[in-house]
Amino acid sequence: MKRALIAIIAIAACRGGDHHRDAAVVAHAGSGSSGSGSATWPELASFPLIEPDRVVALPTRQNTPRFDVGGPVALGGVAVVSSSQFGFVAVDYKTGQIAWTKPAGLHVAPPITRAGGSFLLIGECFAPPPVPAGRTLLGCARTITPAGTDQGYIAIHGDAKAVDAFSNEPGVQRVWSLGDREVMWRRGDLAVIVDPVSGIATPTAAADPPLVVSYKDRAWSITHGDDGRIVATEHGKPAWHTERGYTEVLGAVYLPEQSPMLRLSNAGRYRGHPELSLMDIDATGSMHGQVAFPVPGIALVAHAIDSIGDVALAVQLDASLDHHFIVGYAANSLLMWVYPLPRVQRADPIGLAVTPDAVLVFHDGDTLTVLPELSAPPTAPGAARAPLENSTP
Repeated sequence: MKRALIAIIAIAACRGGDHHRDAAVVAHAGSGSSGSGSATWPELASFPLIEPDRVVALPTRQNTPRFDVGGPVALGGVAVVSSSQFGFVAVDYKTGQIAWTKPAGLHVAPPITRAGGSFLLIGECFAPPPVPAGRTLLGCARTITPAGTDQGYIAIHGDAKAVDAFSNEPGVQRVWSLGDREVMWRRGDLAVIVDPVSGIATPTAAADPPLVVSYKDRAWSITHGDDGRIVATEHGKPAWHTERGYTEVLGAVYLPEQSPMLRLSNAGRYRGHPELSLMDIDATGSMHGQVAFPVPGIALVAHAIDSIGDVALAVQLDASLDHHFIVGYAANSLLMWVYPLPRVQRADPIGLAVTPDAVLVFHDGDTLTVLPELSAPPTAPGAARAPLENSTP
């Protein structure tokens, strides 16, 4: 049965200055005017600004073109990023020290984590294993522990006729883990399913995997249509959908003693000024939700969310290419802080990861910035904290 999710309850949508003064109280200890030049950004003057915990400069080969960058992804206190200029680099983000590096060719996909506590690194082969006759080599995949121990290195290959187009596709790369046995690797408008044990790749539709939201003994598959509308199915049958479109699906929010919420972002305008709003709607199809305090900006350029719904957004403030900032929201929709990135003409993508103890930002192809964690104060309504990771490799 069709259900329009329309009754949005604003929990922090008052646009007066009092909201920002309240939010500043929960900013990370030691927060203040950011060293990245935020004092010159009047649009952010009333928001709680924070300083980074640390900024890590990554080793790059400046004489190598920067075709691809990806990550970060975090596991066991280690953040891994990828770039054509260094292959893969792992950083102990609690100390800022480089933990390990792994070589790759000129083209690299974003790293991902796998069940069992390992990273999977896909890229152009640095030293390719042999490939059976009649197969096309697409790349190589390395399975590695957070400590840097190699668990496997395989060639990714497919039937020559079936995957030749994928092998030459120059588009942006993305990788998803599909359960325990499969990985989806996408390049532009083409995609393959990869068996990370055998390396066999088979073509598949280049559609992002659905977001699966679970509650008790039920599960909904959430997709975001080209028209922006949200569609949920249960056991393959339509369950509910929205009547209006949304700019981005960010993930799911799981708060104690509540049904899960679907966290969304929308671009709009208020009194002639562009802004990005964050809102939650009930993922089970009921008619209620909540809205967080918006931030100024013309585009959402990256986002990341943790297991309970703490979310970090990378926002482009205006039409220039040197005004980007990170905003962090707790799972209960409280705006925690903002951090303006250094003002540079930014052509490379921004990558984000949210962990229980930090927000990680990979920017400008050579820098990992570690920002404070996003848990709301214990006294805040609906406050929750993501479980700490198992740091044992």
